[in-house]
This record gives sequence, C-alpha cells and structure tokens, in this order.
Amino acid sequence: MRNRYTNLGWLITIFVAVIPITIWMVSMPAQFDTAKNISDNLGRLAGLAGMALFAWNVILSARLKIYNKLFMGLDNTYRAHHIIGCLALILLLIHPLLITFRYFLSSPISAYEFVKPGLESPFKNLGVIALYCMIALMVVTLYMNVAYKRFILAQRLLGLVLFLGGIHAFFVGGSDLAIKTGILSLQIYFLLLIGLAAIVYIYRSLFHGNFSKYLDYSLYKIIPLGNSYELQLSPQDKPLVFLPGQFAFIKLELDGVLGESHPFSMSSGPNDKSLNFGIKNLGDYTALLATAESGTKVKIDGPYGTFSNAIVKNPRQIWIAGGIGVTPFVSMAKALEDGQSVDLYYCAKTKDDAVYLPTLEKIANKKSNLKIILFTESKNNYLTASYIQKNSKSLDGANYMICGPPSMMKSLKAQLKQLGIKKRNINTEEFDLS
Repeated sequence: MRNRYTNLGWLITIFVAVIPITIWMVSMPAQFDTAKNISDNLGRLAGLAGMALFAWNVILSARLKIYNKLFMGLDNTYRAHHIIGCLALILLLIHPLLITFRYFLSSPISAYEFVKPGLESPFKNLGVIALYCMIALMVVTLYMNVAYKRFILAQRLLGLVLFLGGIHAFFVGGSDLAIKTGILSLQIYFLLLIGLAAIVYIYRSLFHGNFSKYLDYSLYKIIPLGNSYELQLSPQDKPLVFLPGQFAFIKLELDGVLGESHPFSMSSGPNDKSLNFGIKNLGDYTALLATAESGTKVKIDGPYGTFSNAIVKNPRQIWIAGGIGVTPFVSMAKALEDGQSVDLYYCAKTKDDAVYLPTLEKIANKKSNLKIILFTESKNNYLTASYIQKNSKSLDGANYMICGPPSMMKSLKAQLKQLGIKKRNINTEEFDLS
C-alpha cells in the first residue's frame, strides 16, 4: 500500500528547508526580545527557507527516475512539486513583508526608503523584480489553466527568477548570504543548491531532457475511438517493461527532430506485443499524434507512476474511470489475476462515449473476478459514493482507485471520506505536469 505523503522525498524536502535555518540559528543566535527583532529574524528565516524550497522545486522539475522512488511515484512528485511551489511563494512573500514591517516600526519613512527602487541599490532591485516575476509565474503555473507550451515556458522562466533572487541575496549588504557580511557555511550551502538547480535548468531548458534514456518505437497504427484514438507502437529494440496502470512520456520524431514529451497511460497489458496508449484529442500535441503516419519514430521515457493494482494489492478493489481516464484500467484489466475481485465503474456522458466498453466487456467475459458497470451521465447524472455502496458488495477494507477529470476525482474522494473510507484506501492518478 503506498502512502502519498509520508515518504523519503518529503523528508528530504524538510531537511532542505531546515538546514539553512539551523545554520543561521547556530551561527547568529537570534534575539526575539523586541517587535523589531522578531520581524527582522522571522523575515530572514522565511527568506532562507523560501529560497531553499524554490531551488529544490527547480531541481524536482528534472523528472529524474529517482524521484519515482523518493516520492513513491512521479504522480506524487508532481503533487509535491505543486505544494512545495506554494510554500516557497508564501515564504518568499513573508520575507520582504516582515523586513519592511521591521523598518516601519522605526518610522514609516524608513519603511518607504527600504522598499523604494533606486539606481544606488541595483541588487536590491533585482530582489524586487524577482519577487514580482515569481508571483506572476507561480499564479500562471499553479492556478491558471493555460496552454501546455505556455505552461512549460512559465516553468522555465521560474528558473531564471531563482537566479535573480540568488544574485539579490548574495550581493545585498546585511543579507545572511551577502559576500562580505554573510555566513560562509550558508553561502556554500546555497551555492551548491542553486548550482544544482542551474544544472537542472540548463538540462530542461536547453537540452529539453534529451539526455534521458529513451526506448525506440515506431508507429504501427492508429485506431479511431470516437473523439479519442488508440496509438499502437512497435518496439524497435528493447521493449518497455511496466506494471499495468503506469504511464510513460511520448516524444514524436518528425523530420529527424524530437518534439515535446507528454505523459499518457498505457492501455496495453504488460505482455502485449504492441505498446498502446489511449488518447483523447484535447490540444495541439494530441492532434499532431493523431495525424502521424505509420512508421513514424517515437521515443518512450518510462515507466512512471504507482497507480497499479500490482502495487495496491488489496484483494477487493473498486475502480472508477471517467472518460479517457479508463486507459490505466484497461491495462490493469488485461493483466488482472485471480487474487483480486474488481468492480469497474466506467463513467461516460453516453454509452457511445464509453470507447473502451467493448474491450472491457470482452475481458470481463473471460474473467469472472471483473465486473463492468457502465454509468452514463445522460441517464444517471453523476456517479456518487452512495451509488457504489448500493451496487457493490463486500466493501470492508476495499481499495478505491480513481482516474478521470479532476473535478470528478475531488468530489468522489470527499464523498468516500465522508462514508468513513480511510485515506490510505483511496488512490487517484494525476500526472498533469511537464
């Protein structure tokens, strides 16, 4: 059973943020005896922790396979990336606010002199620019639904913002990192951390992650499935070894040039001859894939994820699929063994939209431990946890696996928790990041 939040990756994250605070507290024991000292010291600590987390978040964007182990799945790494980004933003906002408040306690004029831009303090201005840019970019990446290319651009610009903030910290007098007045051990720590982030930034921005070990495939054929399609690939050498339910990144090679990589769940079983992906036409990249010709070279990076009945080994499972979110369940159904009993709720607007229903029903006809329940919005509105309890038996200790639109997953998770289902027995698949 995987646990989303208690894992080695989060322990490392805590250490990354706590180490600079510890160094500062040991080197310069803080005084919290007056309001000025409290504001000044808390502002400094927030800045140190915020910059460390910001650099760590850039490092996490590398999509290295070791993160799959540290955070128990790349999908969990993405969730951590989102949370850490929010924490870094909050801490880096607190930093100037508290420092400004410290000056304000002396006089409003002192506070104004501190925050106003000026040519005599260009490195301080860099900090202000970095802060405003970070706020704008974090809002775009965390809270706005933007096109994939713009999302990737915003992610890459965040790396530049980190280095602007680093320059600000290292050259502003009075900073704990300042070259002349700072703490040497802190300087070394942040030079190493930001240096590692720089390597990751260059790797991601200039080389687009092309040093990853990709597996070579070629496009065999594309099978239309209503407003979706199944991409079937043939291995050119070593095939991908994966667990049912996992996902991989696809790079299409056109005119000898590799394009962007995007994540998709496998719809093939681990023992199938071809590697298949169920894909819905949702944007430029999926539209491009749909028009690719047979024989087109494809690069595969994977597998990733821990959303698999081979990992979540409860003997009783409830699978809930929404739309194209059914693809990992198709893979799991093909590989389902006798040790598990599964009810699969397949949610679609109409029966015609349930594009994998014939495939799943064919599998269920051969496997008595797999039950398919089609749930169409046109007849039943939306699937609820209460509906599942009424239509499925032997639910004590059952595990619930959900993949579909974010709103559906959020709603069902909340409903299941209200019914007393333990958090550890609810698993969702979310890998919506670069």
